[in-house]
Amino acid sequence: MRALIAVAVALVINTATTDAFESILGIMLPINQRLAFAQETNTSSSTTILANETKGNITTTIPTTIPTLATSGTKEFYVFTAEIADVDEAQLKVPGDAFDITTMVVNKGDNVTVHFYNVDPNKTERHSFTIGAPYNIDLDLAGGGENAVANFTADHEGIFQYYCKYHLPVMTGQLEVVS
Repeated sequence: MRALIAVAVALVINTATTDAFESILGIMLPINQRLAFAQETNTSSSTTILANETKGNITTTIPTTIPTLATSGTKEFYVFTAEIADVDEAQLKVPGDAFDITTMVVNKGDNVTVHFYNVDPNKTERHSFTIGAPYNIDLDLAGGGENAVANFTADHEGIFQYYCKYHLPVMTGQLEVVS
């Protein structure tokens, strides 16, 4: 069944809900991408939508709740390194590495906290969570479970790419700061 999964204070829409989410918003999300809407922990506002799920010859209407973005506040994300299954790096000549969340959406003025974890079991496999100007964040970690935290105020509206400087062009995501 398609479901929304809450992780800490972020709502993560997993790949099982991609079809329903795409039909609601009218946009296409790439396979294996996750979208996180952060909201304040004391906020309970939400929007209920109806999504159709078809299994065999049976179509079921499922009520789905998507939280609305709260007014400016504190937003937290937990971002982990991930390995895309069944990627033959030698044949494709690109790494199979990714972030588990590829889009983070916050309000302009939010105080944002990103908890970044390099969960690669290879302790020499470096990963970074890097955002250029105007935020200038560079969390650079060795593997084996290292983690770091970035705190910043989302004071510039727009879309800002985040990436791993060791695994371009595949290990990227975006921070969307909306008004």
